[in-house]
Amino acid sequence: TKKSPFQTIERVRQAARETDKSQPGETVVYLRGGTYAIGKTIEFDARDSGTENHPVIYRAYAAEQPVISGGKLLGNWEKAGPTLYKASTGGMEFRQLYVDGRKVQRARYTNEGEFLPIARWDMDNRTIILPPGTLQDWQGFGDVEIYLQMQWSISVMRLETYAAHEEGYALRVQNPERDLVFKRMYPKKIPGQYYHLENAREFIDLPGEWCLNRKEGLCHYLPRPGEDMESAEGIVPQVETLVSVLGTLDDPVEHLQFEGITFKHSTWALPSHQGYLNVQAGQYSIEPTEGNTQYVGRPPAAVYVAAAHNVVFKRNVFTKLGATALDLHYGTEDCEVVGNVFYNIAGSGISHARLSDPDVQFQTAYNPEDKRDRSVNDWIHNNYIESVGYEYGGCVGIVSGYPTAVKIDHNELRNLAYTGISIGWGWTCEPSAMRDNMIRANLIDGPMTLFADGAAIYTLSEMPGSLISRNWASNVHRSKWAIGSDTICYYLDEGSGGITLQENWAEKDHGVSMFFFHLPGEVRITPLKRSMYKQIKAEAGLEPEYEDIKERAK
Repeated sequence: TKKSPFQTIERVRQAARETDKSQPGETVVYLRGGTYAIGKTIEFDARDSGTENHPVIYRAYAAEQPVISGGKLLGNWEKAGPTLYKASTGGMEFRQLYVDGRKVQRARYTNEGEFLPIARWDMDNRTIILPPGTLQDWQGFGDVEIYLQMQWSISVMRLETYAAHEEGYALRVQNPERDLVFKRMYPKKIPGQYYHLENAREFIDLPGEWCLNRKEGLCHYLPRPGEDMESAEGIVPQVETLVSVLGTLDDPVEHLQFEGITFKHSTWALPSHQGYLNVQAGQYSIEPTEGNTQYVGRPPAAVYVAAAHNVVFKRNVFTKLGATALDLHYGTEDCEVVGNVFYNIAGSGISHARLSDPDVQFQTAYNPEDKRDRSVNDWIHNNYIESVGYEYGGCVGIVSGYPTAVKIDHNELRNLAYTGISIGWGWTCEPSAMRDNMIRANLIDGPMTLFADGAAIYTLSEMPGSLISRNWASNVHRSKWAIGSDTICYYLDEGSGGITLQENWAEKDHGVSMFFFHLPGEVRITPLKRSMYKQIKAEAGLEPEYEDIKERAK
């Protein structure tokens, strides 16, 4: 009741399971405003299902903002110098830190917005040759990571040793990332690729920077002007998946909705233990293989959905998250993602449909015998996505692997490290589950800020009956830090076929092409008239009913 509410989501979940759903109506769980700090994943399964005539809805109470947070307090800060502070972590690991509600920068060299070029890759000795003056015996050397920008993706690797070299230094990174990066063919290893280093105490030279020494169990932080570390609230993410909605193909979760909830402070610690080598669209190398044979992992998500029908996410906020924000993985049907806000996300905003399972070579077409495994008739529309993929570069705003009849329309995406919308996987013309998809009236502004060989909208593989129509791409630049292929506005990569390109517009900058076709299948292009310009621009992006959601991205 309002006067005597349940105290936890787990407890109210049990009550919701017990309601009578045989009659028309709805079961509504109202979440009051405030933070629900969780220590483990909140799990929903088929017992939480509603029906077509009686859905189950978890909804924010009127004019209030409930927050589901996987963060823990990091406090008891002590002076570690004239201006530097330190706090004992109690064994907690984390890759993000939030102080008084704002994300602070993990200490880096060079500083944010600046990068250095490597000299070259030494394939024979499996080292990276760096220019003189770039490496030292920093405290916690094994916790220091190199972020190396490789055309369309990032390689995050932990340092192991270095030695003097006639060109500067020969850096050896730790395993398994060393074997992974030197054995795989793609992304290419090119001289002059840009990098920076993170997570050494010696890199802290600007207010708002921090580092973590896992061996000592200490976090060091240089406060920003006006911050009082005796009262400042430090939050570190500790839960990988905040909420899971997981049914089975025989017994899916059905008619479950989430409305008006904020999801914050998820983590992903794996890169701290084995690096992170993005292959493409956030998927990362997991097994050393020679040449272009690769096996990939799928990043975790703050909210994970699988084997679910008619599950709806409406007007929620996903922010301050350590990997993917929302993942509709497999066995989804008639699910809807509408009117949500995604910003300040380490990885991708929305991940949808299967790409490659870890035991399947990543160029193998997905065409399951059990058709229930597919993602069919899902609808992703009127979402606002901003500032994603800057920690795990190569991640995207919206990625959909092998969807069947997905609709991705009227989304607004801004300020993206890599591609805006990526659909398709496998680099193949072989038949797959992918067909009858529609990408329409999306606004993609400012993609590809750090990388190359991507696009505002990017496709892969055969998808018969698919339509890319009346999308608007603007501020598509070629990053000065990207070495390799050009940036594109609309990029139909290997095997892309069965697609109609209809009346798509692009404002392109120097060195950027509007269309690029690399070994595509059959593609049909509908002519674009300049007189359509104003109408396409006016209709792209959020529809009027959802324009207000952008205020939540602050």
